[in-house]
Amino acid sequence: MSDLIDPTDVLPLRLPGRSGPRPRTVLVLGGGGMRGMAHIGVLKALQTLGIRYDAVVGTSIGAFVGAMVCGGNSLEEIESTLIEVQKQDYFRLNTVKLLLKGTRAPSMYQGKVFRESLKKMLPEIELTEMKIPFYCNAVRLESGGAVYWGTPGFTEISLVDAVYSSCSLPGVFEPLEWEGNNYVDGGIVDSVPLRFAKTLDADLIIAVDLTVKSTFKTPDYQRRVLPTLFRMFEIVEEVLVEQSLHMHVDHRVALIQPKVGHLHRFDFSKVGEVIQAGEEEALNVLTAHTSTRGLVSDEIKDGLTCPVMPKDHVSLHLDPSLCVGCGMCQMVCETDGFWAEAGVATVRKSANYECTRDHACVRNCPTNAISLGNL
Repeated sequence: MSDLIDPTDVLPLRLPGRSGPRPRTVLVLGGGGMRGMAHIGVLKALQTLGIRYDAVVGTSIGAFVGAMVCGGNSLEEIESTLIEVQKQDYFRLNTVKLLLKGTRAPSMYQGKVFRESLKKMLPEIELTEMKIPFYCNAVRLESGGAVYWGTPGFTEISLVDAVYSSCSLPGVFEPLEWEGNNYVDGGIVDSVPLRFAKTLDADLIIAVDLTVKSTFKTPDYQRRVLPTLFRMFEIVEEVLVEQSLHMHVDHRVALIQPKVGHLHRFDFSKVGEVIQAGEEEALNVLTAHTSTRGLVSDEIKDGLTCPVMPKDHVSLHLDPSLCVGCGMCQMVCETDGFWAEAGVATVRKSANYECTRDHACVRNCPTNAISLGNL
């Protein structure tokens, strides 16, 4: 990575050109709580396949993992550190303030505890000192707008503060106060920041989306308020990611969606399982996607245990015994994969080559009649 330049030296944002055949590549690591341990598996897969990247854009947990690798930590160091992490290392109740102030307390958990954990795991450097160009987003509470630490005007901040702000879920931790403004979790507005990644003028974007849920079974929302509040945040996140994928997934984007949606975002007990899921999904996608499979040598492919299957399309399935013909699938599918008329829905494209893999049809089907394949 010695040929990389300081991204703040040029406007507009742009990665350095390449004289050889390797494309300029940006890695996007999305938010998702402890599901984000899948990012470690994705990084391991990239290393196995010999695919290099020229910059990393992270949100929330993606910012945390991205900061570690861009700051110079090896994958072995990152995995050995995070696999030992316990919930109490990050989350310690603001007991005194909650008892004294109730709803006027600044947060449920002590941000200083999380910050101290970050200091132990991240190098004490500023963003301009990163070994690989690194960006992460946060939301400015005063305006509701997004900022990207690492862009011009937002580089004079410590790596710990930048990552803390990107991970600071509102109400869970106190916001980061920086130059008179308050900043919280970037996933509030953009959990998979593809739009920003495209401003870096990359030839290839490898993006990791952790928002896809494999099950919609839920806790008892009638009796507990916190599950309802967290689910509200997830729904907003899912809809925003859905719209982002609609607009920005194209031939340049290799989208990796590890199958970790069944896990709670604050489950610290399955880190190894999540890392493995990320690695397996990344190997499957990167060896099959049209934009990345040419970057992997035949020798490496032959040594893989996973089959190399083309991922050029998504197969659409609709169970007529469950379908009520409401037309939601036709409304939310941006690629005309479904047709609904006179109370009957049908699949128009059983092999949908234009599908953006946003899962909007599955999420919005009220009777769970739709399923997707070749993912």
